[in-house]
Amino acid sequence: MLQKRQIHSIIDILKRDSRRVLKMRVPGFPSPYFCSFLLRDVKWFNTWASSGSTYRRRSDHTRNVYGDLRVGSYRYDQVIDGGLDDNDDERESYSHVTVPIDDTDYSGLRFALWRLSEAKFREACTDYSDRRAAGLSTIDSNKKFASFTKVAPVRSLRYGRPEKIDEDKWVRFCKEISKYISKLKQISGNYVEFDASQSTSIFVSTEGSIVVQHQQIFSLILHMRKLTKEGAQVEQELVINCGSLKDLPDTRQLKRQIEAKHEQLLRLIKAKKLHSFSGPILLHPQPAGLLFHEAIGHRLEGSRLLSTGEGQTFKGHIGKRVISSDISIRDNPKLKQWGGKRCIGAYEYDDEGVEAEDAVLIQDGVLTGFLTTRAALSKRGHHSNGHARNRKHQRPISRMGVTIIESESKLSLADLKEQLIDEIRRQKKPFGMIVYESSGGETETSSYDFQAFAGQIAYATIVYPDGKEEPVKGVDFVGTPLQALGNIVAVGGEQELDNSYCGAESGFVPVTTISPAILLRNLELQAKDEELYTPNILSKPRIT
Repeated sequence: MLQKRQIHSIIDILKRDSRRVLKMRVPGFPSPYFCSFLLRDVKWFNTWASSGSTYRRRSDHTRNVYGDLRVGSYRYDQVIDGGLDDNDDERESYSHVTVPIDDTDYSGLRFALWRLSEAKFREACTDYSDRRAAGLSTIDSNKKFASFTKVAPVRSLRYGRPEKIDEDKWVRFCKEISKYISKLKQISGNYVEFDASQSTSIFVSTEGSIVVQHQQIFSLILHMRKLTKEGAQVEQELVINCGSLKDLPDTRQLKRQIEAKHEQLLRLIKAKKLHSFSGPILLHPQPAGLLFHEAIGHRLEGSRLLSTGEGQTFKGHIGKRVISSDISIRDNPKLKQWGGKRCIGAYEYDDEGVEAEDAVLIQDGVLTGFLTTRAALSKRGHHSNGHARNRKHQRPISRMGVTIIESESKLSLADLKEQLIDEIRRQKKPFGMIVYESSGGETETSSYDFQAFAGQIAYATIVYPDGKEEPVKGVDFVGTPLQALGNIVAVGGEQELDNSYCGAESGFVPVTTISPAILLRNLELQAKDEELYTPNILSKPRIT
């Protein structure tokens, strides 16, 4: 994290060079009307160990700059399809994104900005010409919307102090925990990884905005697996992402969590394998949050409404019911803490220099809005709610930050299980399912493919009509968004926070989801993509 003196030195350079960009002129081509620079200074440390031995210990200090140079006018510039495809790492400008970390001489930074600006200008003029030419043969449905809306300049300078990382301590910690896992019964392999990232971002624009923010994310990842006699890899993983070292568990707390994961692993080794299922399912808060994120979250990203290649599932649905239950969904990046935990998806200003807002997306099951950027979604009155985000060189598009799913329900998990059993009996199914943990998901939003989503199940049980539970393995949940959302029959009264990362066209960004459990009348499960391995020939070496 940069110090005050460094911040102000860099601001002066970014201001001067962004104004210089507006002087570029080439006869026959449009002139720049807007320029912004977003510089990110990142200090990073990572170590991981397996079976009591360190495999990696690495620290780094990098800087990169995203330059947004627009030609033409606010009304019409070179950006098309919501900027979803402005992420090509083979363009010339990509080779100039990385900038010097030297704070004793900023000549290299100015030289890098000059080269980046030159490349961005050439690319912008080419894209502008391509957009104009395309209008001769195809209809530009976004031409009626302003390419970029004006906002009042903001000035927000925050200074922060980095947390001290004792690198030796974390190397020892990962070694110790990985050795501990290795000694547990039936463990074929494992790894323990610690990652610390502390960054400062500086945004400067020719509109007069200056925004300085800081971000700290610390991650602890523990993985254990067993290669069965049948050649299948049975795995369990514990992932903790947090905003402070204080939020990480100590050794005693972590070992208790490892023991719980190990017990789940032992149960999964013996568990029945399913190949498919369709029926009532209870999703605990974390997998329920994943379903909302994949099934509806990405489809409420306003940038997708501007892309002809997107399915635009909820376009034209404002004011209409899209969820059968009276669930409300909002995204509030300014929510920095919840339940005593820091939200890693939180921020004050987005990557276009717009103050983040608490965006109400769904109110009591009815669609009320979208996550928006400065790209207009309407002819008049468009307002960015500060959800433009990117990772590095990609154009910022509308992304989730801190997504909150709420309901007036007071039902406990025990109540939801009772309702699940009632639903199993009503449908005369042999069993239903409870998904306790998931490990990731994906969704397809493009118009040329199926409008579907998937979630990877990490631990689940089947539930018989008498209430008995039995662990199962081998399946993941899948579905189409409208059908899944229409099948919600009950919502839990207790929410849980999940800090994770989300990948999309503008890169991987940290996100937070706060969700209750949900009961669905029906959700489909399909077999996991699984590769069988030859069982070990030799026995595992003894760890001393």
